[in-house]
Amino acid sequence: MENENKESKSNGMELLENVIKSNMENSEQNIKLQFAIQDLTTLLNDVQMSLQEGHSINNETVVFFKLEQNKRDEFIANIPSHIETVLSREAKDYLEDFGKNIKWKKQFIWIGIGVFVFTVLVFITSINFATNWYKESIKAKSELRQDILNEIADEGRKIYDENEIKILSDNTQVMQLWIKNNPKKAEDFLRFKDGFVASKENK
Repeated sequence: MENENKESKSNGMELLENVIKSNMENSEQNIKLQFAIQDLTTLLNDVQMSLQEGHSINNETVVFFKLEQNKRDEFIANIPSHIETVLSREAKDYLEDFGKNIKWKKQFIWIGIGVFVFTVLVFITSINFATNWYKESIKAKSELRQDILNEIADEGRKIYDENEIKILSDNTQVMQLWIKNNPKKAEDFLRFKDGFVASKENK
């Protein structure tokens, strides 16, 4: 009996200790949970404040943008679509003279271009004509020279080089002088000459 009482006391104490220990652990967990909830609450408050500040800045930006848009629209509406200018009589006369000068210069330029093109064409035609005339002139001179040579040949005459004629004349004079100075030796030469001429005529 006493043993049972001791065992039940021992079990009761152990149970009590377990309950106390469990309560202490629960208390620690509750404290940690409470701190975590407080931190989360603080964070949520900070986020809420940031959102409110961002919303306020956004509202201010929208208001500023609308104000800026209104000012821009007013500025664009105030810009005139056309500007009227009043020119003096001198300015009008100057502009009219300037326009006339431009027209005259354009006509002058076109006339100059026309004259230049015409000059180039005349120059090319002249070169072509001169080239053809030169070729024809050379051809005519060659044909005329050939005709003259043919006429001379038909008449039984020939054209000799002047230097050859001069050399032949000099040789003839030297030979006549030699014959005159050497009459005895010249007789053999004269006989040879007569024979040569006679044989040539017989051919």
